[in-house]
Order: sequence, then C-alpha cells, then structure tokens
Amino acid sequence: MVGHVARVGVVVVGLLLVVGCGKKAVPDVDLSTAEPRQVLLAEQHDLAEVRAAIINAMSSRGWVAEQENGADIVARLPHKGVTVRVDMQYGPDRVTIKGLQADGAGRNYDKWVANLESSIRDALKKPVVVAPVAAVPPAPTLAVFEVKQKPENLKGALQRALTQHSWVIEQEEPTGALIARLNHRKGLVRVRISYDTAQATITYVMSESLDIDPTGRSAEYEKWMRNLVDAIRANTKS
Repeated sequence: MVGHVARVGVVVVGLLLVVGCGKKAVPDVDLSTAEPRQVLLAEQHDLAEVRAAIINAMSSRGWVAEQENGADIVARLPHKGVTVRVDMQYGPDRVTIKGLQADGAGRNYDKWVANLESSIRDALKKPVVVAPVAAVPPAPTLAVFEVKQKPENLKGALQRALTQHSWVIEQEEPTGALIARLNHRKGLVRVRISYDTAQATITYVMSESLDIDPTGRSAEYEKWMRNLVDAIRANTKS
C-alpha cells in the first residue's frame, strides 16, 4: 500500500513537472533588423490631421506618447508586463512605424502594431474637429503648497500628481519647468508647469478639439486644473 502511494506521488510530481515545463515565457521580438512599416494614406492630408489621427488611434488602442518632436512621436503600449515601443514619423501621405522595443511581446507584436495602423487609417476617414483658437487663452492656475518644499523633492511630487490624472511629461526645460500633455477624449491640452519651493504655476500652452470660449473659459479645462491642483497639493503635504 505504501509502495502504491509512493508510485502515485511520483506520477503526480512528474505531471506537475511536465505542466510547469510547458509554460514557456513569451519571447522578446528582435527588432534590430526589422524594416519600418509604411502606412500609406489614401490621399494627402494636412500634417495636423495626420497627427490628430495618430493621437486618436493611440488613445483607442491603449498606447501612450512618451515623446514628441515635430512630426515624430515615440509611443509605448504597456500591456500586462509587456512593453512595446515604436517610433512614428509622419507626413501628408504616410506614417512610418519603426519598432524600438518588444519585450515579451511574441506574436502579439505584429497584431498590436497592425491594429494601430488600422486605427490610424480609420481616424483619417472621419472629419477632424479642431476647435477655433481662443481669442484669450485660459488664465494661469496657481497651486500653493501647504508646506514649503525641499527643492530635491519637488520634481518627483509633480510627476506623481501628473501621473495620477493621466498627464504625460513631454519635456523638461533647462529652467526645470515641465511641459505636460493630457490626451483626453474631450480634447488634447498641453501646459507648462513652473515651480519653486512654495508653489507651482500651470500655464496653458495649446489645445486641440477643446471647447474654449472667446473669453478663455472652458469647463473641461478648469475641471482638469482643479484635479491637478488637488493632486499637487496632496503630493506636497510633507
């Protein structure tokens, strides 16, 4: 009886080993020799339209912009521990997508990039709504800290506050000021955040598809500013 139990135990352990060995990690994708993918557009478009289509496609597919420089956007897809990054250069008649990183992506890499391509084409088939430029830009927003901050802690506190409300830092100026962007379904907005040890000043830079009246008032922008100020104050309490 004991021998029978021992044999059963060996069999169970063996099965577990087989099952465990069957779970292989999803491999990384080698992009070092991959040719860039070309998204050829059916007709010529204004560069602003192409950019808007890329931003809309990224948002619908869960991509986030890491960096933007002229007609060049570096985007990242965070997906359950997998990191995929691509560089997209665009012109009036095409978007060139070059893979930069695909850690643990396996066969999904091609699918995710193909979905992004498809969404870019679909976005260009729809009219792009661009809100008129406001005669008066929204007024600067002030976030006064409850406690005077140590200079070395300020940048981290601002980064945490921005991340909590889906803002992306695009650039850090030599002066230390941050350029941040919010890509929301109700519009895109870019702001400049300057700061010292006592307060942060958020200044409107530009927006797309955001409803701003001629006096510089926007209900959505003001709500986003309130949320950001609350987050900044919460992250600078100590």
